[in-house]
Amino acid sequence: MLRHIVFLAVAVMMLSTLVRTQTDYVPTAPGVWKPWLFSAYADHRRLLAAQPADVKALDLSMQGLREILKKTPGFAAPTGFSVETTGTMDLETHRPGQPDAKTLPIPATLTFGAFGVYEFTRNGVAVRGDTGETTLLMFFVNQLALPLFYQSDPIPEFEKVETDVERLAEPQADLVGLPRYGHTIVLKKNPAPIWTAVSREEALSLATRGIEARLTESRSVAARLQKGRDDFVDPGQQAKRIADYKTVAALSKDPAKTLESLMKGEERIQAEALTMAKPIADASARVAVVERELAAAKTAAAALSATERAAPGCYAARETISLARFQGQAGGGCVALVRPNWKMFNPALPRSAPQIVVIGHYEACMLPQNLPHPGGCVANRKLLAAMDKQAILDWLR
Repeated sequence: MLRHIVFLAVAVMMLSTLVRTQTDYVPTAPGVWKPWLFSAYADHRRLLAAQPADVKALDLSMQGLREILKKTPGFAAPTGFSVETTGTMDLETHRPGQPDAKTLPIPATLTFGAFGVYEFTRNGVAVRGDTGETTLLMFFVNQLALPLFYQSDPIPEFEKVETDVERLAEPQADLVGLPRYGHTIVLKKNPAPIWTAVSREEALSLATRGIEARLTESRSVAARLQKGRDDFVDPGQQAKRIADYKTVAALSKDPAKTLESLMKGEERIQAEALTMAKPIADASARVAVVERELAAAKTAAAALSATERAAPGCYAARETISLARFQGQAGGGCVALVRPNWKMFNPALPRSAPQIVVIGHYEACMLPQNLPHPGGCVANRKLLAAMDKQAILDWLR
């Protein structure tokens, strides 16, 4: 899911500019923790095979994470901002190689939003509020693939292939004592890695499937262009079109004029047919190029020794020849190819049990900026720095 969530929260309530004469944030005003909301949509429950007891246990578990955040110094009784937290039973995008979602821990998301307290005048009366827009923090629970795919650069050769294989993210320094993986913060109790290596043989197989998909598309385009031209110049097809023109013209108010107009259109069709030779030739040439690429991929895979096939694969983006990017020794610009390590999850635990927390969207608040109130990014940074990391680890199973 996740390449697709925006950084800024949508306004939860719009205040009319027609009645507002002045708005000021009140940094000393007491804030509140708004009531907890948890959603478990029927389709999600069905696709995850989540029973009512699972939903209830998941809700309570997410409330447990909320309580840990609430106990962070400066947040139990917020000043200048109010906190809104919501929980959602989620769905991770299912990719080939991933176990059935009905057998995995149930994914969920806790959304944390700190909304600045403001005051404005309406009809001469001071009105206070704590809604609007803010920058959110997202706590993704049991979403193992997210760190691999969150803001990752796609592998061009896999563009036409559905796969759970990705380049290993570059190591990142801890952020306020929190371990990072790529563009996310990852907290887990299980010492097992969140990813596992992909063999060079499988990497080349995926690249080959990508080429085969492009070849199918290229052949389809070439065939479609050729058929279009053939239909234009085929005497039988042309006779059928002219017969249709006459039928349509006979039903019009001015049959002769209508038929004349339609026949001019037929002349344009014949003229266009003459211009299609080059596009057809270009499309056929592209087919030939991809066919040679596919043959080279199969040859390269067949040439690997058993040891080379089994070796962990890596991707060297600097190589100009696509197939040369798939190598067998990470390092020196060749980045390891990996997939989520689904065996990290303990199947003996209840499916509602939290086993990993991935924090996203924090990077929106890492840049220096002028902030108008103590909510938003100010609160987000303070929460990350001061929240009880050990309590979260203890909360995990």
